[in-house]
Amino acid sequence: MSQWMELATQLPSTFVSLASIKYNLQPLRMFDSGWSTRMPTAAWTTAVAVAVVFAYLFKRVRTGRRLLEGVPEPAGHSLLWGHQRIVAEKSVGTAFAAWMEELHARVIKIRGALFNPDVLVVGDPLAATHIMQKYIYDYPHSQVVRSRIARMLGKSLGWVEGESEHKRMRALVASSLGSEALRAGTPDVYIAAEKLADNLKTHVLEYNERCEISIVDWINQATLEAIGRLGFGHDFEGGRSSDAQKILGAWRTMACMAISTTGFYALVMLRRFPVLNYLPLKALRVQMHVRNTIHRGVARELLRRNQVAEQDLQGKRFTKSTEYMTFLHHLYHPLIVFLASAHSSGSITTEELMDHISMFIMAGSETTAQSLAYAIWELARHPDIQSRLREETMTYPGSPSYDALQTQLPYLDAVPAKCNLRLHPGFPYMERVAAKDDILPLRHPIIGKEGYELTSIPISAGQTVIIPIHTINRMDSVWSDGTNFRPERWMEELPQKDLCSTGWSRMLTFSDGPRNCIGFRFALLQFKIILLTLVKHFDFDDTGATIVSKVASSTQPVVAGEEHRGPRLPVNVSLL
Repeated sequence: MSQWMELATQLPSTFVSLASIKYNLQPLRMFDSGWSTRMPTAAWTTAVAVAVVFAYLFKRVRTGRRLLEGVPEPAGHSLLWGHQRIVAEKSVGTAFAAWMEELHARVIKIRGALFNPDVLVVGDPLAATHIMQKYIYDYPHSQVVRSRIARMLGKSLGWVEGESEHKRMRALVASSLGSEALRAGTPDVYIAAEKLADNLKTHVLEYNERCEISIVDWINQATLEAIGRLGFGHDFEGGRSSDAQKILGAWRTMACMAISTTGFYALVMLRRFPVLNYLPLKALRVQMHVRNTIHRGVARELLRRNQVAEQDLQGKRFTKSTEYMTFLHHLYHPLIVFLASAHSSGSITTEELMDHISMFIMAGSETTAQSLAYAIWELARHPDIQSRLREETMTYPGSPSYDALQTQLPYLDAVPAKCNLRLHPGFPYMERVAAKDDILPLRHPIIGKEGYELTSIPISAGQTVIIPIHTINRMDSVWSDGTNFRPERWMEELPQKDLCSTGWSRMLTFSDGPRNCIGFRFALLQFKIILLTLVKHFDFDDTGATIVSKVASSTQPVVAGEEHRGPRLPVNVSLL
């Protein structure tokens, strides 16, 4: 009865939230003294329409719930919001971790918001491998996720579905992010890191050599500069050019919206009513601003440069395709070389080329920046680890080469590349939808609600599946002290393979299987170079602020109680 009372009190405010998102209204104070006649007619129409389909939705969710009968489910859900508001309100991954520990299960189901069918949360390593390695093309992105990718980054590699099309698109750029290309581009990353250090030093000197900064804002500038230089031969002026500031500003505006209460309402409405994905809503226009900003600025400039290069080619003769590619390498860096070549051959359209540029600029900078900022924050909280890392980097003469970074600095490899990426993955979870009926095998059987042992879980087409990367990476049952920042674990014997995920370094930070992160080597290169550069020049210490993590496509740090200020990660910094 209490659940129905909650529904009765919350449904009106939910309709108001939907109307506010759809019509971009100012906050409404409708229930100060009952229903206000000031509510627009269109909003009333929306509320009535939602109420009409209420009974249908409730019947549908009961049907969907029977498909996962026996899978453990945590208590405490809301009739209206299911478990999803709890997930959104807590720091990333913590709700899933608590529920799995409470239920002694690596696979659980949670109630969807607004009477959406139950969601299957998969933390079992064998089930995750089954999806990500063996049958990933049978588990496409959900409609809400795919639509968000298209709005933010365009119809590029992260958006495309289907095995043949995905492999075709991935093959266009794979070698441009391989070891050989990164080895040649390592100096570009050092330039980006040194520009960051110079800019930060100037800033700190203005505050008597010690001040508080939000480290994530500074790292964003450096990683944007790194992908600009290495991938496209483009100078973002240390992340401070007009183009860079517009891109970073657009992303921050989107992130602020996503982690807000309005952002949560928008997300659950988009899940419940997919048609909203195609309407010009404010929350969606904010997401589109990121892609549009890149298209109007740097992507257009890169296309102009490509046209100039093609004009230079007139009158030149190449007997082999390799000669043509060599000529292009004199003009561009590897990533834009391959994209421009595909565009010239007709393999991709101009719009697809611009979308690829948007995707690689943001995917190659933003997620790395968040995780690297967390690494600085962890070092600020663990001065002994910071001192040991500084000692190792100071001992090495000069700037380590690409190959030296892989083998000659073991503590640097352990701190950012493994320990921090395990704790703070750029993407906290993966959401997929089963395209066909399937059976998920379990490495760790679970005890169902009726007391029976389940060694596999049958699911039906249309079932939403979440793989909680953040939660899986931190499991105490695998790592013993899974939430601790302890780099030394990577110099000790690691947990047994059958307990771990099958992704890079036994974690899922870079996903796994055919759709793993194509740029993970580049991310690691940025991590190491930027981090070693910073610890050589600066000392970082903790401000004492309580940090929680939210989701805005990627993981975003915020100060507890100051979520309205958007992503922030404060640390104290002083010159050495």
